[in-house]
Amino acid sequence: MEFTCTTRNVRMSAKKVREVTRQLLPRKNKKGEKEGMLVSKAQAVLSAIPRKSARFIEKTLNTALHNAEHIGAEWNLTEVQEKVAKLKQDIENHSDENGIIQRKHRHLITKLAKLETYLDNGGKVNTGNLRIKSAMATSATPLRRWMTRARGGGSVILKRCTHIRITLSDDFSDDQ
Repeated sequence: MEFTCTTRNVRMSAKKVREVTRQLLPRKNKKGEKEGMLVSKAQAVLSAIPRKSARFIEKTLNTALHNAEHIGAEWNLTEVQEKVAKLKQDIENHSDENGIIQRKHRHLITKLAKLETYLDNGGKVNTGNLRIKSAMATSATPLRRWMTRARGGGSVILKRCTHIRITLSDDFSDDQ
């Protein structure tokens, strides 16, 4: 399963935050396969980086981890089983005779896979096996402020903002 956390409007430029998020990105292991960093190792790396952006990323990572921990308490097994049955029915309704699903309803397959992995794990998530699947920092809409200048003029001050997005996964695969 995947768990995503997004922090909005971090008051720092995306360039500064990207320097730290690159440290968390999946790397190739000795076998040549992409492998994400364990959350515990990522927390240790972030605590050792003496930058303000590392604190923002660490907060986002902790939020994603807590989202993963609390998902078992929020989801009820019977409700999830009902959702799975409804999704299977929807997929069957939007498929043709050969079993090929219509293009605009392909997202139902990924939803079904997520819920089925939740049911296969018995409604629990092992947070010790969570790995960082992706970490990105994108620029948000900057705040525009004005500073007065000589002879009645003015100049723009851009206060840049960033969106941080971290995706955790317990089954890391190379399908990015």
